[in-house]
Amino acid sequence: MGEVLRMEDLMVRDRRHVIITGLDLRVEEGERVALVGESGCGKTMSLRTILDQLPADCEAYQGQVLFRGQSLLGMDGKERRAVLFSHVGFVAQNTSACLHPSLKVSRQMYDCYRVQHPKARKEEALERSRSLLVRLGMSDVDRVLSSYPGQLSGGMRQRVSIALALLDDKDLLIADEPTSALDAHIRRQIESVYEDIARSGHLSMLLVSHDLGFVRRLADRVYVMYAGRIVEEGTCEEIFSSPVHPYTKALIELSSISKAERGARLAELGGYVPATGRERPECAFLERCPYSGALCRQPLEVRILSPSHKVRCTL
Repeated sequence: MGEVLRMEDLMVRDRRHVIITGLDLRVEEGERVALVGESGCGKTMSLRTILDQLPADCEAYQGQVLFRGQSLLGMDGKERRAVLFSHVGFVAQNTSACLHPSLKVSRQMYDCYRVQHPKARKEEALERSRSLLVRLGMSDVDRVLSSYPGQLSGGMRQRVSIALALLDDKDLLIADEPTSALDAHIRRQIESVYEDIARSGHLSMLLVSHDLGFVRRLADRVYVMYAGRIVEEGTCEEIFSSPVHPYTKALIELSSISKAERGARLAELGGYVPATGRERPECAFLERCPYSGALCRQPLEVRILSPSHKVRCTL
């Protein structure tokens, strides 16, 4: 087992404030890792740091992002994009935005394939595309390939996005909210697609999701993020059976309350995720926490509960 991705003490800021503070996260070979938390906690910005897609006014000013031991932040843009395109597949949250509306699916898949295989014939690319789409549960593949994205359902576009991400053999698949904006029936189908991918080989996964039911079924390990900082991490069993941080407990409780609407965005907790002050050492959750006390305003150390289970909390 080797390490595919590691983020060490990562700090990201824009012109006004710190967005991510001291992020430590790793993904091992063949491992499925989930990053969970409310909107505004910094999950998507963490992915954008990996993918070299930070907004123009943002920068990663401390720490490292390592892909198989190579520093992505230390590469120039061209070299970094080459590594990412060759080894990392990405499925964006908004499939309508990542698929070109004026190009048929077949053209987009062919263009994507020939970037890695410049001498590939169109028939070779289309055969690979057909094979992937069938694997991802599509029956009317030729119609999908001859369609424009706007002619497809949300579930079909999600499958096309996954296929584009996996056209070549990848080491890591990154997915941002892979089941959001889908109805319950299609959501379950897409979940099954990811479960089939997970069972099929060595591919590692990093998933950002509000759907804790999906995370519980698929993930090996879970990182809980709040206000730009990891507040708890552990195996899936540890996080869901023995959560320690009050924020983790609240997310799980809210998710279980709304089982009938599984996959919807997490219900709101009282208060809001702070946008500023994230670099301060005290607990950012203290204003919303029913158990907060004087110790929560002191610098917090990470407590090691087991070799895999860690929490940033005084409880």
